[in-house]
Amino acid sequence: MKTDGMAKRRVQFIFPDQTIKKLDRLKRLMGAASRTEVLKVALELLYWAVARMEKGEEIAAVRNDEIAETIAIPGADLARSPSGEKRQ
Repeated sequence: MKTDGMAKRRVQFIFPDQTIKKLDRLKRLMGAASRTEVLKVALELLYWAVARMEKGEEIAAVRNDEIAETIAIPGADLARSPSGEKRQ
C-alpha cells in the first residue's frame, strides 16, 4: 500500500478495554477521524519526547511559568547512557 510516495504497512494491536476507552476519548477530544490518527499523533509526541531525553533534557508540565510536574516516560531513560550521552 502506498500513499504520498511512502510505503505503508498494516499493523494490528490488541489492547485491553480500558485502553480502547482512553483511545476513543482522545479521538473524540481531538476531533480525530480515526484511532489510527490518534496513535500517529501519540507516536510523534513520544518520538519528540525521547529525542529531548536523549539530549539530557527533561519533559515537564509548566503552569504559571513554574514546573508543575516532571513527566516520566517508562523505558525512555534507556535512550540515554549512564553518562547522559545519546545511545546508538
